[in-house]
Amino acid sequence: MKIGMMNNPRYDLVAEIAWAKKNGFDFLDLTFEPPAAYAGDLRAAEVKKALQDNSLGVVGHTAYYLPIASPYETLRKAALEEIRRALQFFSEVGASRVTVHPDKSIAFILNQKGILKTNMQSLGEIVHWADGLGVQILIENMDRTFNMVEQIQQALSQMPQVGFHLDVGHANLNVERNRTEEFLRAFHGRLVHVHLSDNFGKTEDLHLPLGAGNIEWKKVITLLKSFGYDGTITLEVFSADRRYLLFSRDKLRELWEK
Repeated sequence: MKIGMMNNPRYDLVAEIAWAKKNGFDFLDLTFEPPAAYAGDLRAAEVKKALQDNSLGVVGHTAYYLPIASPYETLRKAALEEIRRALQFFSEVGASRVTVHPDKSIAFILNQKGILKTNMQSLGEIVHWADGLGVQILIENMDRTFNMVEQIQQALSQMPQVGFHLDVGHANLNVERNRTEEFLRAFHGRLVHVHLSDNFGKTEDLHLPLGAGNIEWKKVITLLKSFGYDGTITLEVFSADRRYLLFSRDKLRELWEK
């Protein structure tokens, strides 16, 4: 098992890479967003060198708010162009896996069937570009759209090269019970990346430290191991005080070793 952290896109990326290495992380979950982590302002060669100098792995993470299912075709195309640009950058810095987020769009305009159809159309274009770059696209379960096994199954069944990215925090939102076990039973054979953060369920994706919400982490880790997962896990813990992130790193290691 390898533990990673996500860079804060408001901070200097090279400095974030150095901080991740200094604090014992195995890889950086590189989120590609303005203002400080954007293709137009970064040099791929410099970022790649920083990763290599710090012996740090990297996985890619596109912005979750890009409207790839927008009913405005011009906006959908613009969002896809940003993802295409990000994929090129990720390929150049050595990220072989990149997460893309399905878009919840405008439900009362497209309805849920229309949202799913437009997402699938956009994902097909993204996967085509990624294949040409040698990059695997990962689909992450979200908190509203693509938060059910049936929706994710449709995407994965149509795109055999796509991997599943399990977000345990999202699996706890807008549902009666945490769906982590449900997702693992359905997609453990396609699982290649995991995000961990805590919350109290309901609707708020709080990105709390492990143990600060109501997710049963001992059960979650036991489930991951029981399904044979031993890959990359990102602690998606967001706080101005990064001691909470480091606490979560230590808690994850402790739970995993037990």
